[in-house]
Amino acid sequence: MQMPTLGAARVKVATWSDLEDRSPAYALVAGVDLVLIRFDDQVSVMFGRCHHRGALLADGRVEGPNLICGVHGWDYRYDTGVSEYNNDEALHRFSAEVDVEEDAVWVDESEVEAFAEAHPQPYRRDDYLGLYQDIHATPEEPYNGYIQSLARDGLSRVGHHGAVSAMGVALTDLPRWDDIHRSASLRSRRACGPD
Repeated sequence: MQMPTLGAARVKVATWSDLEDRSPAYALVAGVDLVLIRFDDQVSVMFGRCHHRGALLADGRVEGPNLICGVHGWDYRYDTGVSEYNNDEALHRFSAEVDVEEDAVWVDESEVEAFAEAHPQPYRRDDYLGLYQDIHATPEEPYNGYIQSLARDGLSRVGHHGAVSAMGVALTDLPRWDDIHRSASLRSRRACGPD
């Protein structure tokens, strides 16, 4: 597949000889996270965030023709950016050029800037979690924004953990008061024996 020749706004995003075949690599251009996949003598440069929760796809892996998100397993074909599971999900693919003589991979910076203008990036790299910030609120983790604000507000007062340090269990997996109350009632009835 021959990609179009890039214009004067090209910017180097990787050293060609450093890219491992079918192994995701990370680049940042114009505030946009990119994922690069070298496959044989070609390269694919795509938007580097998973559509599901915004995880960095450079932290994922390649299985067959697919780039797999390392967090929840969403798939995108590395040659097109289109998900095999759901064809409506597709990563934007940027024009890229391999220059073997200069040992470089180039992208059109103006194309990435136009993407950033159409799709403003919410990631504040200097804040708590920065590059790994989850901007989505879901039923499993509805308080991400609140937790991040507590951590940001507490950084100068309490140390590197911020005002709180609590992570690890999804809210929907935690027992609710009604569940605990019901369970305790059943146990007390069993302990007392039949009426």
